[in-house]
Amino acid sequence: EWIELYNNSSFPIELADWSLKAADGIPDISLVGVIPAKGYFLLERTDDETIKDLKADQTYKGALGNEGEDLQLRDASGILIDSVPCETSGGWFAGENDGRYTMERTDPGSPGTTKNNWHTNDGITRNSTDADGNPINGTPKSENSKEFWNQP
Repeated sequence: EWIELYNNSSFPIELADWSLKAADGIPDISLVGVIPAKGYFLLERTDDETIKDLKADQTYKGALGNEGEDLQLRDASGILIDSVPCETSGGWFAGENDGRYTMERTDPGSPGTTKNNWHTNDGITRNSTDADGNPINGTPKSENSKEFWNQP
């Protein structure tokens, strides 16, 4: 299990005292590090072996619920930066647990609260392998499979 944050700004973001927290309290992640401008920040659950060939920027404890989570990203002042209300909205907006296809944001400039701003990885655009060496149906630390700017 892994979570990716993307910085769509032109400036690096210092994550000291930022948090990523589920409404039920698990996970509750105190973030550390920096997201580069137009860059990615990879969080891997438990250890840095979730994605075998990429180094995690941070590890965390506590699994995401398979039926969805209400996640909130808050800055050091406690201001809500983004949220994904999947648990109270009927489950994950996209992704597929059986095939292990990831949920990806379509337009990084649009809110995470918008259900149609999420899609399931296309199974073609993917990179990296999991701890067992299986291909990941996702794009950790790289452009998603159906980015907004790639839409026809």
